[in-house]
Amino acid sequence: MTKQIIDIHSHFLTPEYLTMLDQHQALLEDGFPLPQYNHQDHLKLMKDCSIEWTLLSISSPHPYFKESEEESLKMCRHLNEKMAQLKKDDPKHFGFQACLPLPNVDAAIQEAIYTLDILKAEGINFPSNSRGLYLGDPKLEPLMEELNKRHALCNIHPHRPEPINEDVFTAGPVPLFEFIADTTRAILNLIGNDVILRYPNITWIIPHCGSFLPNIYERFIGMSKILIPQKMMKEVDVEASFKKLYFDIAGNPAPQLLKWLLTITTPDHIMYGSDFPFTPAKQIETNLETLVKMLDEEDLKSYKEMILFKNAQQLFFKSDSK
Repeated sequence: MTKQIIDIHSHFLTPEYLTMLDQHQALLEDGFPLPQYNHQDHLKLMKDCSIEWTLLSISSPHPYFKESEEESLKMCRHLNEKMAQLKKDDPKHFGFQACLPLPNVDAAIQEAIYTLDILKAEGINFPSNSRGLYLGDPKLEPLMEELNKRHALCNIHPHRPEPINEDVFTAGPVPLFEFIADTTRAILNLIGNDVILRYPNITWIIPHCGSFLPNIYERFIGMSKILIPQKMMKEVDVEASFKKLYFDIAGNPAPQLLKWLLTITTPDHIMYGSDFPFTPAKQIETNLETLVKMLDEEDLKSYKEMILFKNAQQLFFKSDSK
């Protein structure tokens, strides 16, 4: 096992958050029970896996319900302050990215300013869509301007598509397919609306080995060259947009997925993620052992330290010798 690992994809939950979801009949919104979060269990996992530092964020469901907007605003603040307190108590092991009360853009801007400037969040964690408002939507332009001013690091996490026909996919719960599709949809929307290049100070980190982006990369580039001249797509440099993206390999990074991801990005743009506690500790240990063995292969060996900690170190600890 390597001496140090930085995990940029772990999640945080509180009893209050779970209670809110229960009250809105959203505990099973994604089709499976949500886990509990325990700080001590997380520290044990980190010790067992040689993980030095973890970036916490909220997963899905997004804590926003239009019929109870004030409650949703308070819940985002509650989650952000709880994560900030954990970071304050144990900065050696934890950082966090804030959740925002989208689709209320004005409230989201205020929360972004507060969490970045006052709580010292390491950035923002966006759902792929916020109750139907997708990344890349023009309504989010004022928020993008604020985040660009602050050189924000932004992770994206999949969310249940909205609206969604309940019968459109019946082979399993939402995360099996729709999560990956929705992440891909959000990124294509960001790129197609030229958000990536128009706001160059925002860093975007894509989860789960790039979702379906390796599959659609060449098609998107090829179609853009047809659609842009016909004024059916905005003028945008798709290839330059892709080059700015970072990726995590949370989930189940089988060897072919990592190598597939390397067809659309470079090894200095890939980082480790555990997906704790949604992925159980034992499975994380097994996945990590598989990943380390994979990175010990001759054609990947030179990327091992980059992926396990150096790339994240460059992004999150630029002025730190950590």
